[in-house]
Amino acid sequence: MFRIIKFLMGLVSLAVFVWFGANVPLGSRTLFEHLQAIGRTRETQDLLEGTRQSAKPLVDGVRKRLGGATATNETTGSVKAAADAGARPDDEISETDRQRLRKMLGSGHASR
Repeated sequence: MFRIIKFLMGLVSLAVFVWFGANVPLGSRTLFEHLQAIGRTRETQDLLEGTRQSAKPLVDGVRKRLGGATATNETTGSVKAAADAGARPDDEISETDRQRLRKMLGSGHASR
């Protein structure tokens, strides 16, 4: 019961915040309009670009560790899935191992 009340209070708080941010003027603009104006400044754009450049070696390292599961188009920065992303693994699992796994998982799928 306490969880439901806590959830509803959080939901009401979120709704009040969104209403306040969209409707209550703080000077000449609402909270969300102020945030939007801040996001469009040159300084913010420079910050975002600098963050992208600083994070690029980290992102590239993660991609290398993942074994090329994703490829990045350098001109657009978009990410596309590798061609074999949906391929089945090459490992063959014996029927004995399958039965052990089903038993460990406690699944009702013991027979296939």
